[in-house]
Amino acid sequence: MQANPFELSEQERNELAPQGTLLAGIAVGPAASAVWCVRDSTSGEPRGVTVTLAREIARRCSLPLQLVEFASSGDIVANADNGSWTLSFVPIDDERRKLVAVGPNYYLGVSTYLTRADEFRSVADVDANNVRVAGIAGTATFRSAEKSLHRTAIEPIASLDDAVARFRNRDIDALALGKESILSLLADFKDCHAVEGHFHEAGTAVVVPKPHARALAAATRMIDAMKADGTIRRVFDENRMPHAAVAP
Repeated sequence: MQANPFELSEQERNELAPQGTLLAGIAVGPAASAVWCVRDSTSGEPRGVTVTLAREIARRCSLPLQLVEFASSGDIVANADNGSWTLSFVPIDDERRKLVAVGPNYYLGVSTYLTRADEFRSVADVDANNVRVAGIAGTATFRSAEKSLHRTAIEPIASLDDAVARFRNRDIDALALGKESILSLLADFKDCHAVEGHFHEAGTAVVVPKPHARALAAATRMIDAMKADGTIRRVFDENRMPHAAVAP
């Protein structure tokens, strides 16, 4: 590792900040997690783990930062080749490796279902005839849930805001989400829980657009350094995720 992992070469800087500004793609919705950001109730600005990570990277690289908002991690990946963002953080599966260049994991997590506590106990209970299941379209969680369900189908919903609203209105029986996101929602859904078990486990990693090999090298170096010096752990703690596991 070089003496200062945040010192960028000219080629790295040109890929991470082609117009002089780091463009960080973030997913914004009503639930907080290692990926999802929420809006601050006072300022209306997004806040969360990925916002804090992006700001820390920009600060240490001495770069201005622009946060580029998307409806989901799937939306981020779908826009990987249009220049709208230069660095982001998303859960990884094989489909996403085809579309973005993937750096180190910074978080390891699982996905399960948000349900009413008196209706379903486990992941297996959700996979039954006539159970109305939904997830966020284009996400790794959605794809894993779709593969795991055999007796019912999962409906794709474009945004987390819409999905949560439909769950609140009881149009949905079970909502497939990362467990951290579910835990962040339970304060507003006191009669609900995350069912036992999970249907998906994966790392969440730093990513850059596929052709940007120099940016990937820099992002890899920086995330490795932030894991080693305790920054990732601090970011989780600052964002009220003390139970979140830092990826090895």
